[in-house]
Amino acid sequence: MRNTVAGRRKALGLTQTELANASRLSRPLVSAVETGRHVPSVKAALAISQALGTTVEQVFGEPEAAERHVPTLGTAPPGTNVPVVAVRVGEVISYHPLGEAGAIGASWARADGLYRDGRVALFDDADTGGFAVAGCEPALGLAASLLPSSGPQRVVAIPASSAAALEALNAGRVHAAVVHGRPSDLRRPGRGVRRFVMAGWSVGLASRVGLPSELEQLAGGKLKAARREPGAESQRAFGRALAPYGGAAKLAGTPASSHFDAARRVAYGAADVGVTMEAAALAYGLVFAPLENHRVELRIAEQWEDLPGARALVELIVSESFRRRLDAFGGYDLSQTGPLA
Repeated sequence: MRNTVAGRRKALGLTQTELANASRLSRPLVSAVETGRHVPSVKAALAISQALGTTVEQVFGEPEAAERHVPTLGTAPPGTNVPVVAVRVGEVISYHPLGEAGAIGASWARADGLYRDGRVALFDDADTGGFAVAGCEPALGLAASLLPSSGPQRVVAIPASSAAALEALNAGRVHAAVVHGRPSDLRRPGRGVRRFVMAGWSVGLASRVGLPSELEQLAGGKLKAARREPGAESQRAFGRALAPYGGAAKLAGTPASSHFDAARRVAYGAADVGVTMEAAALAYGLVFAPLENHRVELRIAEQWEDLPGARALVELIVSESFRRRLDAFGGYDLSQTGPLA
């Protein structure tokens, strides 16, 4: 979407602050719209156009006849009338379903549109601006909830395994990915990125008090495990631990959708053992047996590192207040938090 906001503003002799006041928007949002770093909602575009004394079409051009919508993780959601969040990533609108299997911390109130009949129908007031991040670190959802829910600093957290998050980043469907793994063999990105350490934590097995969780029993299919999908780093760690006992071929149980889902299944008796992170086990009062220590990295595509959402997210995760929140959960090592060379 092209826009002539800056040129028309300057022709009228207005500053960004004056245009922001006239349109009842923030000056950072006006600046982001002018530079193409934020696509305004219909309401915001109308306010800017009216403040400039013209029409939306004259300022922003005719709406695109068939704007390209792509599923963030590569697969369209099943069913119809599925509420989705949507974020512009370059030339595409990346969307992901809400709900228990959708965006972290999501609800109907935050939906940007509906997936129906094979396409996405955005709501009239949808805000597709912001910063899309995929990953399986629960702190990512916490960070998103602490930042603005609309505008250029909006962060949309998409739950995904490290492998799926990196695939989405490499394909240009998210601005950034959060990955974890052993520092010696963390997955490599397929494009230039800026790397930040979010935290360190242990991957292991969560079980109820007094319940045996011997690896030999698990490998023999004698205990039901809430494991993760193939390719997830926690599942790879589990596979390495099971290798001396015959591997995971006989493993019983179905994959969990997240670290917290695995812990929840154990706490509610749906599984004997869950493959998860220490913080999730602690949250459900479970016994935790560590398998590996992992480093958690935020990787932002160099192309997007100057976006307001990128800067806001990085500033938040290195802040003392955010560190205190994670410390309160337990299971987090924050001694290495910060940028990597």
